[in-house]
Amino acid sequence: MFSHLKKTNKNRLSLFTIKLIVAICSLALAIICGIMLGTEKLTFAQVFSALFKQKEKMNFVDVIVCNIRLPRVFLAGLCGALLAGSGAVFQGCFRNSLADSGVMGISSGAAFGAVVSGLLPKIATLPTFFSANITTFCAFAGSTVTVLLIYAVSKIPSQQGNSTTILLTGTAASTFFASLTSFIILAKENELYKMFVWTLGSFNGKGWDDLVLLLPVAIFSILLMVFVSSFLDLISGGRLLGESLGLNVKKMQWLALGSASLAAAAAVCIGGTIGFVGLIIPHLVRRIYSPRYLLLLPVSFLWGAIFLIVADTLARTVMSPSELPVGIVTALVGSPFFVSILFTTRNMSRE
Repeated sequence: MFSHLKKTNKNRLSLFTIKLIVAICSLALAIICGIMLGTEKLTFAQVFSALFKQKEKMNFVDVIVCNIRLPRVFLAGLCGALLAGSGAVFQGCFRNSLADSGVMGISSGAAFGAVVSGLLPKIATLPTFFSANITTFCAFAGSTVTVLLIYAVSKIPSQQGNSTTILLTGTAASTFFASLTSFIILAKENELYKMFVWTLGSFNGKGWDDLVLLLPVAIFSILLMVFVSSFLDLISGGRLLGESLGLNVKKMQWLALGSASLAAAAAVCIGGTIGFVGLIIPHLVRRIYSPRYLLLLPVSFLWGAIFLIVADTLARTVMSPSELPVGIVTALVGSPFFVSILFTTRNMSRE
């Protein structure tokens, strides 16, 4: 019997390893395709030459690869990882399969905070590094306010376990913050188009400076989310299980919510409001790989990066030379997925 169990576990581990290798290879392929495809289509030889061959002077292809597409692909991948990870953590904390930073209005709250930071008079006099960090802080504050509101509703005795109420609260918060953001955007007519595209999600014009600013916050939030993964595994069986093992459940829950809020806020600061990444990816990873958060989170980071790189590449190429906001692409994929999950959840609850 024990040998049979040992053999089964070994087979599962081997299968998981194969799936993980597939994910890593898919990420590498997505990065290569993201660099090659665009208004100016490049060959693999041109990309290889621009990245690895030493040259005294940069030509046109080198500039496209190294200064435009490479940082953009990295940014899209990092934002995808942050959004997928935050979605997984929110789903674990609220124990709600429909939880996501976009669906629950957390991205809208972060976007509102980021837009409000642009109204602060001191921003213009500060160096870029401090200015960008104030924007991140304001976005984090906006996302945190939304999380607090949803968390408060989820703890109302009559509404505990009611997914519909939590989702409706998130939708109301999203509409409220989106309205305030639109008001501010309309008041700043000179930057109307630029800010409008940003609210739909876009990596257009982003470069190495943006990546350098995002990286420290992204690494910190990712490490925090990985740190709370074992806690999320424990509370998946119920809050009482965690308390019986001597865990400070409330403290760990706030830490988990804080890490996910920071991740969503950082992604919004760079890419704008990009929805459904945190809804789609954790669901697929949970079904294909593992429901355990210790495994679910790292693989969600990988597939979140792949998904958003592919979505951004499509946004750049479908209407070339024009460009679609990447948020439109993710919404076209995510909306039907959301409806299917909603009906599946309802059917399971009826049974």
